[in-house]
Amino acid sequence: MIGITGATGGVGSGTVRHLLAAGRDDVAALARRPEAVPPAPGLEARRADYDDPASLEAAMRGLDTLVVVSSDGLAETMERHHRNVLAAADAAGVSRVVYTGILDADPATGFYYAPGHRVTEALLRGRPHCVARTSVFADFFADTWLDEALRTGELALPLGGAGMSLIAREDVSRALAALVIAGTEGVVELTGPVDATGEAIAAAVSQATGTAVRYTPVEDADYRARLKADGEPDWLIEAYASMFTSVREGRFASAPGQVEALTGTPPMTFAQYLAGR
Repeated sequence: MIGITGATGGVGSGTVRHLLAAGRDDVAALARRPEAVPPAPGLEARRADYDDPASLEAAMRGLDTLVVVSSDGLAETMERHHRNVLAAADAAGVSRVVYTGILDADPATGFYYAPGHRVTEALLRGRPHCVARTSVFADFFADTWLDEALRTGELALPLGGAGMSLIAREDVSRALAALVIAGTEGVVELTGPVDATGEAIAAAVSQATGTAVRYTPVEDADYRARLKADGEPDWLIEAYASMFTSVREGRFASAPGQVEALTGTPPMTFAQYLAGR
């Protein structure tokens, strides 16, 4: 049986949907609120709260494969959630784990979430597993920065001139389902088909929305000050700013990745994602 954590979120719910569409009838959707999981043939909803180890172990009983969709928020919270999930998987006798890591998990990086992902990857050693390292989600980028860009006509971010391989959550979900079904192990990279620069992103937004948007590079210190003035918490400022530092260093430029090889269908470009948004 296959279990998927975070099954009411974008990646988790998509993975469930693609597994069912592939004909699997042994899927368990693990969620803090299982009542929010849409019922479907071949699907069982189970309660699994990251901060309730007993619920996690109970939800994982009988699973052969567990898809761990990484948590977010405070880095400390993410790491605790992952430890709890993997400890419960051990206790429940889960034999294989597919984990959504992050493309920039390099020990030399300053990216806020990288240490937590490295800890999780270390906990996976010694058991059959696959680490699917994803790039920045196109959905996340659009939801976080596009409203302001459309309002002001300016995408003002500290991207420099570097590109990043934005990938839609839908493509990540397709690839995760394929990894589960194929029994793939090791590390794979799930990225968009091209490394989009700030200029390319602004052009895609302009074309998709009909609103002219230009890219304006800003300095890291100015961006941090802007977030601080907006009242953002320190951890979020560090998460966003350090991600863009990684982008400038080329750490999220890894197109085209392995989505097409895994699924037979190329991932969406950012322009294609926006067109269907």
